[in-house]
Amino acid sequence: MNSRKIAERYLVQPIAEWLRRPRARLQPLIARTGRPNIDLGRVAKETEQVATVAEPIVIHDASHWATVVEQLPPDVDAILPVSVPAYPTEWWNSHPWPLLRRRLPVIFWPILDHDEPDFWRWSATDMLSALGVEVYLAPSRQGADRLCRALAMRRFLKSSALVVFGEQNFPWNAHAAGPLVQRHLGTQIRVRPIQDIRERAAQVDERAVDELWAMRHRRYQLAGVRPEELRTALRATIAIRNILHEERALGFGVNCFGDLIISGARDVPCLAQTLLREEGFIASCDGDFLAMLSMVLTSVYLDLPCMMSNMYPVSYQGALRDHFGGHPLSPSRKYPRLRWRRMARLGHCGFVGVVSPEMTPEGRVELRDWGGTYEIPRDGRGCGNAGRLIAGQRFTGVELKFDGATLVVAGGRVLETTEHRGMPYCERTALLEFDDLEKFVANISREHVVLSYGDHRDSFRILARVLRLRLVEC
Repeated sequence: MNSRKIAERYLVQPIAEWLRRPRARLQPLIARTGRPNIDLGRVAKETEQVATVAEPIVIHDASHWATVVEQLPPDVDAILPVSVPAYPTEWWNSHPWPLLRRRLPVIFWPILDHDEPDFWRWSATDMLSALGVEVYLAPSRQGADRLCRALAMRRFLKSSALVVFGEQNFPWNAHAAGPLVQRHLGTQIRVRPIQDIRERAAQVDERAVDELWAMRHRRYQLAGVRPEELRTALRATIAIRNILHEERALGFGVNCFGDLIISGARDVPCLAQTLLREEGFIASCDGDFLAMLSMVLTSVYLDLPCMMSNMYPVSYQGALRDHFGGHPLSPSRKYPRLRWRRMARLGHCGFVGVVSPEMTPEGRVELRDWGGTYEIPRDGRGCGNAGRLIAGQRFTGVELKFDGATLVVAGGRVLETTEHRGMPYCERTALLEFDDLEKFVANISREHVVLSYGDHRDSFRILARVLRLRLVEC
């Protein structure tokens, strides 16, 4: 699989408007009549995928400056100050107070010809920042791109909603902790019973099931899933999709282990997750809305595929032996024990986790019966995701904490996808090596980690600053 395919989020069609990150709206303000120091036409062209550059406004005097800044429309995400060379100062230096009153971000654009920060703006950046203005000195064109994306994400999150299905009996309790997320990021967490999915699924026309599979089956390989269980999974997909459209929601999660599985049911939404990701939705296991938001901060911000799963540090041999029925899942002998402190496994429901096909070596996912756990034996029912991760890929791991205000980000490398022979409840896991697993474990709040390929820590630094998140890098 080529790197371009790895880097892109796979979408089967243009996605619904409420699922798309908007383009940031930039308002250039030119200090005086004359030749601007920035080619605004070039800025507009280079940022057309992430931003809209409004018609520039030329400032005439201090009164005009104050009026323009304070009366900018509410859909403006940032002011783009533009100088006219040979003049000694600009209005943002001599009259910064309108910026304080309007409270809009200010971006000093990089020098386009050299792709360098405009170091002549160091002092203005620091002065405005010291006064309390939200100001950014873009380090490069890529940095400016990430700033535009991050500013658009701030607006996007405030108008978004996620749906979680099932009882709220895990620590990621939407009734208890959901308001913390909404308070900080603005995203609503809505709760609905699993029965809502089942009632809708029972009404799905069988022709719709056939049509969905006919259109989408090429990225999936039947590898042991029963035909009737596949159809159940497809009906659940259509039912969940209908609910998400009704709610105009960005994504969903189902509390499988706290509600669906323990009742004896096996109509798990693993296939629904990957099929609906292909339509632009976000989907995560266990109804963990914090993992869902971590996926939003990856897929929607960076246009990247990502997945989530349980992370097990291999150094916890006793706990893993208990959890996996006497098997500690230790790395093979080719990995020296000194490296184990940096290694962890990803595993969920018998497999690596719900892996989207574009993240696999083959570009396809095997569908098998649901994997079960040591405590809940596998019984041949359900439709599970048996996808692999690509060995050798650098990855970025992300976890938003319960306060909705702390983002933990880690780097590492995928070592392998391991086959566990004779363990039907844990058939396949991924082995990862983190740059600093001990620090990551010391700062995360739960076992659910969101993973994307590539090293995106620079981008998350920008996003964390714009969203006012406390960033912990590992």
